[in-house]
Amino acid sequence: MLTYRELKEEHGNIADRFAYIDFMLRFTGVVKRADIGDMFNLSDAAASKVLARYGEVCEHNIEYNRSVRANAIVRESFKPLIDFDAETALGMLAHGFNKNKLSQPVKTSIPFEKIGRLPNKLSVDFIARITRAITGKYAISCEYRSENSNNHERRTIIPLAIMHDGVNWMFRGYHREADGSVFFKNFHFSRAKEVDELFEVNEYKAKSYETLQSDKEWNLILPLQLRIHPDRDATLQQRIRTDFGMSEGQDELTTSVRCAFMWIIEKEWFIDVRSAEEKKASTNQRFYKFELINSEMLKLLKETNL
Repeated sequence: MLTYRELKEEHGNIADRFAYIDFMLRFTGVVKRADIGDMFNLSDAAASKVLARYGEVCEHNIEYNRSVRANAIVRESFKPLIDFDAETALGMLAHGFNKNKLSQPVKTSIPFEKIGRLPNKLSVDFIARITRAITGKYAISCEYRSENSNNHERRTIIPLAIMHDGVNWMFRGYHREADGSVFFKNFHFSRAKEVDELFEVNEYKAKSYETLQSDKEWNLILPLQLRIHPDRDATLQQRIRTDFGMSEGQDELTTSVRCAFMWIIEKEWFIDVRSAEEKKASTNQRFYKFELINSEMLKLLKETNL
């Protein structure tokens, strides 16, 4: 694989376009002429020439797939032209391709440093297999190291969307072998091991009930009415107001969240979701920043929609 600088030295002005094609093939499995045209403001003819040139340079990476009517990855022989680290790839999948992110070190307008970045935490190859499955709407098979279970057997999962909570990269997926009634779940990329794509067998294509459109927790938006927790003293209450952009003297905050993310927000924002009765009976000494005011409304919303 080449660095971005080496790619620029070798291919000049078309290096950015090669990097984009390589990125799309690796992480979505397909690249269309219209994608290239939109990204670089090229005519169809010019986009076709870039694709043809990439095919000459990386002849074992790309082929035209009539079933999807697009240029597709050749999985058996694909060799990435340019190196992408996992964080950069996921960031581009979330926010769009950005050639400026390919330079190492990345040039920034002002000094910047990411805190707590763990090297080699994520496998870029496993990520690519998962994100290609999202685009292709088919299943993966993987070993998953759940923090809530000692069951590390292989799972069949339909990946549906990627997510980031500010610390961890995750994906939403449908777990076919799930026990009970909860099949749509959040999975950490870092916990998915030995990932295989199951794209060749029709049995592993996503069914209508396995899609994001059928994920009720994903599609249910919950209104949250929060109040700074009364157990916090005046000094800490003011700190909470500052951290969450609240006005002087403001005690309540209103926002909304997907039901699928509620447990994440509860944990990261330190929200006390207990009812008044539960608080009286509890000996819980946990630290909270907020208490949930409209818990009864949310309970009714969930019962009605899930």
